[in-house]
Amino acid sequence: MELQQLQYFLVAAQYEHITKAANSLHIAQPALSQSIKRLESELGVKLFDRKKGGIILSDSGRLLVEELKPIMKSLDSLPKKLADTAKKQHQTIHLNVLAASVLVTNCIIAYKAQHPDVNFHFLQSQFSMDYDLCITAALPRKNPAANQVVLEEKFFLAVPANSKYARYKEIQLEEVSEEGFIVMADTRPIRSICDQFCLEAGFSPDIVFESMNFESVRSLISAGLGVGFWPEYSWESAEHSQNMVLLPIKSPECKRDIIITYNQQFSENRIVKDFYDFLIEFAMDCKEKHQKSREANR
Repeated sequence: MELQQLQYFLVAAQYEHITKAANSLHIAQPALSQSIKRLESELGVKLFDRKKGGIILSDSGRLLVEELKPIMKSLDSLPKKLADTAKKQHQTIHLNVLAASVLVTNCIIAYKAQHPDVNFHFLQSQFSMDYDLCITAALPRKNPAANQVVLEEKFFLAVPANSKYARYKEIQLEEVSEEGFIVMADTRPIRSICDQFCLEAGFSPDIVFESMNFESVRSLISAGLGVGFWPEYSWESAEHSQNMVLLPIKSPECKRDIIITYNQQFSENRIVKDFYDFLIEFAMDCKEKHQKSREANR
């Protein structure tokens, strides 16, 4: 049974006249008759009863018409569905976000406002290579790869506003070696980076709370339950938090690299390149705004 046979059958069923159906299909009458006979032979039933001046659907023929209608309708719409799927795939940016998730989320919101047809697929996997762009973080290093952009980010020490440290202009990290630390969970790159800062200051942090999101870190520090690290611009600004103060860290040098990697193997898409450029510019703008905000609050 072939698709063409079924299409020919439906046209014949519509006209109930072989000659008119053949003319509609732009084929010879014998070719249409032979096609219907082969279909009847394959199905083992008569689809038409012959009558004077034409043909009429048999009971089996009427049943076949009703069964074929939704199938043929689906087949007719299939090219458009496939085209729409291909278009959507072309307009979907696959992001692997292992750091600066708040920054990236805000960037997506801003980008979607300008490009509402672009879609995003968001994953967080240290092992997946199935992405267009990967955003991660590491301790500062030299010579990034050709497909990477590195944005340097400082860390502040976040302390409760009612703590003795709140009046400090800056702080040596070793001064809080006896304090409880509120940190991100150890599944995030930021955790190992911050642990390394403490080790460089000569102590291992006393971790009193671990969290999967920065809002919990902010809330717990604001409640006076400990101190913690706060990245310069990739999280929401904490400058206007009444119960928390950000202190510049004098020593050791507390910085990280936010690394944006462009996966050239998967990303021959101008939309991905456009968002890549937008993300870098957005991050730089955020850094500048945070710096101006801190200067205004000094």
